[in-house]
Amino acid sequence: MKLNVIEDRKESMVIELQGEKHTFPALLCWALLQDAKVEVAVYDLKHPLVGQPKVIIKTKGETPRAALKKALKKIKSELSDLEKGIDKK
Repeated sequence: MKLNVIEDRKESMVIELQGEKHTFPALLCWALLQDAKVEVAVYDLKHPLVGQPKVIIKTKGETPRAALKKALKKIKSELSDLEKGIDKK
């Protein structure tokens, strides 16, 4: 997966996730929305076969980059917990 920054402003950001479809952008938006400083986290995929999803992030009181980093850490933590659960079985 490759991340392209399309727009990067003080309280908004648009990124494109090349090589992805719906799964990771949906997970990323979920993790972003866990942050109280994130007002909007949505993605748009124009065409499921040839499109690249664009994630739109709007924040208040925190930069979108900081929110994105926190969301990625949350995803990593959730996956680590899941992996530990599998190891217990």
